[in-house]
Amino acid sequence: MANMLVTYDLNGPNPSHKQMDDLIPKLGVNSGRVLETVWWLDYPGTAAALRDRLQTILGNEDLLLVVECKSAAWTKLLVNGQAFKNAFSKAA
Repeated sequence: MANMLVTYDLNGPNPSHKQMDDLIPKLGVNSGRVLETVWWLDYPGTAAALRDRLQTILGNEDLLLVVECKSAAWTKLLVNGQAFKNAFSKAA
């Protein structure tokens, strides 16, 4: 498993933020919204594989960034802090 951060800008009519909110948690073993359009996933594949999966619902005008992370530092997040902390302690 790898810690992935996903961030996106939706610039067209589809997908909606609700569609992204419904899809992203299904792709990771653990996941959560970190910031408004930033998600963390404990993902069983590569950043490219996750990008390719998400890209299937994005329009040509949408932007997407997927990053594999080994460590993190933060103050307050929208995601459950303990699950996020545990995921990064495993990666260290």
